Amino acid sequence: MKRLFLSLYAVIVLGLLAINWSSELIWQQFESQQDPQIERVTELALIVAHTANQQEIANLALILDFDIITLEADDVMWLDWQRKLLDNQGVVISFDQNDHIVGYVYSMLGGKLLKLGPFDPEIQHSATKNIILFLSYVLLAGVIALWIRPLWRDLRQLQQASKQFGQGLSTPDFIIREGAFIAPVLKTFNGMTQKIALLIEEQKQLVNAVSHDIRTPLARLKFSFAMLEPQQVNQLDNMKQDVAELEMLVDEMLNYGRLESDGLKLSISDVSINELLTNLVEKLARATDKAVNLKIDQVIQWRCDGHFIERVTQNLVTNAIRYANSNIAITAVIHEDKLYLSVEDDGEGIAAADFDKVFKAFTRLDQSRNKEQGGFGLGLAIVKKIVDWHRGQCQVSCSELGGAKFLVILPANL
Repeated sequence: MKRLFLSLYAVIVLGLLAINWSSELIWQQFESQQDPQIERVTELALIVAHTANQQEIANLALILDFDIITLEADDVMWLDWQRKLLDNQGVVISFDQNDHIVGYVYSMLGGKLLKLGPFDPEIQHSATKNIILFLSYVLLAGVIALWIRPLWRDLRQLQQASKQFGQGLSTPDFIIREGAFIAPVLKTFNGMTQKIALLIEEQKQLVNAVSHDIRTPLARLKFSFAMLEPQQVNQLDNMKQDVAELEMLVDEMLNYGRLESDGLKLSISDVSINELLTNLVEKLARATDKAVNLKIDQVIQWRCDGHFIERVTQNLVTNAIRYANSNIAITAVIHEDKLYLSVEDDGEGIAAADFDKVFKAFTRLDQSRNKEQGGFGLGLAIVKKIVDWHRGQCQVSCSELGGAKFLVILPANL
């Protein structure tokens, strides 16, 4: 990064110096060819150069009404061609900070450097000078653009790789040019993504292996319980409930693991949201005595993966049924080319401080983990993952019913 900074600093500084020098030189050459005053100043300078002494020079300046100043040659920073012109008894025409004409010449008799002027130019070329300066800065901008282009290309490649890796498509693999300014950053990023991908793959394998291995002893326990009479073992019903809870946990972990592996294989099609929500509400309403109300005032056809969006809605409604007192409200509406799907309940709600936590895997806000409420903290994590795959958003807030309100926003043109 130090090399990057120094090179950019050098390009800008040297470019500005080149602009100041070259634009002034071009301007002087242009002015000297256009303004007739230049020729008169040159003639006057040659007359003054042949004047006998300092007193005559002063008298001449008084008569002609302009300043003549004696200088040392080293008082002015000369370009090579200007130095040669002076040494050959020529006249050097320049301009001061106010764009007035100034002439320099050596006195042929005294050997002193004489400065004549300043003289007002007869033709004002301020617009021309500004154009020359503007074109110089455009040229500098072009040079900087050429310098930045390889850097922009590498950063763009890094951005695309980061986005690709963040979406879980694959481990990015791009060519790193050794001469690139950000080559160390790219190498570090490559190593980091490979390490993360390895850890994620190992975690998936571990979860799947453990989940499958737990199924076998659970099946044996269930078979043993079925062979026993309730009178033979105390707390048999509680033991069966514990095993059922473990089995549910294994199923949830396996489902979550499958989503991790296969979730990006979306099957996008035109889905009737009205039909999807109506069928889901009818199915879930039969399993609860709480009121599940659906409000959808328009016909909604939306491009999405119907299976996964049904899973999202089912998880949200099931969660609402679990915590609601008596009422659950489901709403779907299209606004500004986005589908807004909300599920809210009249339960105790969620504290604002916990809004950012609810979509994280294995997060339980009720620390008691009682069996009546159930759940393992994976339902909302699955919702978040599916919505992310649809490039949507998940939000949680307080509901007007008194409980929690979960909002899913799906964009159009997936």
